[in-house]
Amino acid sequence: MEGQFSKYVIPSMLTMILAGFYGIVDGFFIGQVMGDDGLAAINIAWPLLSLISSVGIGIGTGGAIIMSIKKGSGLLEEAKKAEGTTIVILFIASVLATAIYLLFSPNLLRILGADGILYEYGISYMKVIAWGAFFQIMGSGLTPILKNLGKPIFAMIIMIIGMFVNIFLDWAALYVFDWGLGGIAFATCAGQASVAVFAGIAVVKDKLVHRWYLMDRFLSKEILKIGASPFGLTMAPGVVIIFTNLQSLHYGGTAGVAVYTVMSYAAYMVYSLMQGLADGVQPIISFCKGAEDYMSLKHVMKKAFSLAGAISIVLMTAAILARYQFPIFYGVSHEVAKASISAMLSLALAIPFIGVARIMSAYFYAIDDGKNSSILVYADPFVFTPLFLLILPVFFDILGIWLAYPATQIALTLLAVVLKRISNRKNAGISIL
Repeated sequence: MEGQFSKYVIPSMLTMILAGFYGIVDGFFIGQVMGDDGLAAINIAWPLLSLISSVGIGIGTGGAIIMSIKKGSGLLEEAKKAEGTTIVILFIASVLATAIYLLFSPNLLRILGADGILYEYGISYMKVIAWGAFFQIMGSGLTPILKNLGKPIFAMIIMIIGMFVNIFLDWAALYVFDWGLGGIAFATCAGQASVAVFAGIAVVKDKLVHRWYLMDRFLSKEILKIGASPFGLTMAPGVVIIFTNLQSLHYGGTAGVAVYTVMSYAAYMVYSLMQGLADGVQPIISFCKGAEDYMSLKHVMKKAFSLAGAISIVLMTAAILARYQFPIFYGVSHEVAKASISAMLSLALAIPFIGVARIMSAYFYAIDDGKNSSILVYADPFVFTPLFLLILPVFFDILGIWLAYPATQIALTLLAVVLKRISNRKNAGISIL
């Protein structure tokens, strides 16, 4: 089990770090060339991009978990059926997402608060993203399948390829062709397309069962049920961005949104790293669950929490030390960089609690406990975040918006502890907290 932990967790964390760089790199080029307005516009449009990747990750992870549980139970034929069904669902979702975004992107941007120059920038971005939605979903959805097929290193390699495609095209779009946010969107889609192509080839070569393209109705329901949690887990930051953008516009205008954009880029890196850790332990947990090897499962969870603690210390230190330099890196104005300091310190306070919440969410959906997983996942964007964003700014003005972030993560950690203890009593399971 020791070797399995390193085999899955380290490549998974590196893969998610690279995924995080997609947004970081986009933000860097936008900030340098288009300034505060460009950063604010991309942050308003970001939830729409996040929704696309969340659909892929939710479906792909749901299928991957079924595959691992079936393998752990020795049902290899069923595992292959789950793989084929997942691919078909991903394809259908990709086509639907493309059609929906082509038709409704302008309306969605208006709902998210885009107006004036922010709306103009957002439209140029989303027109391209809509056409690339197919590759976004397929790329993000096939990656979890690769990990559960025992190919986490290959998944990491194709993410590296996609990242370099994205970086090069970002540079060319802004500095060579002057394509603006539409060029940034093209670079993002091209990077994900390269991931989708390589991942698709690897999955198809994995000897799928005969007539794999015929969806199994029962497995489809299971995949979507389990996938609801990783979907929500990935989409939660996007929903949080929507609520926070609206409050930032209300209390600080475009400059307030620019401050939050800088904070959200840093937070996205933290989320990506912690999610990589959670995704890395998921195949092991699911296999242990299928094999009913609960001692190994307990050992894996302890290692995951220990690693999350060590990572938190490093990230908190980095956030505190770079509280002013990180915003400047994005080319924001001095006023925005100075105003970002309190936001960066608030993020530092939230970091250790992000790790606990992510690991516990992954634990619940990895053992097919959809109820507790969904409670923990959806409490973030639809309960705690709106609640704290409404209450705290009343007392602390715009600082309350930044304080809502650690307050939410602390509340989620406490909820995770309560849910796990209730689960232990009901199921006479092992204690990992």
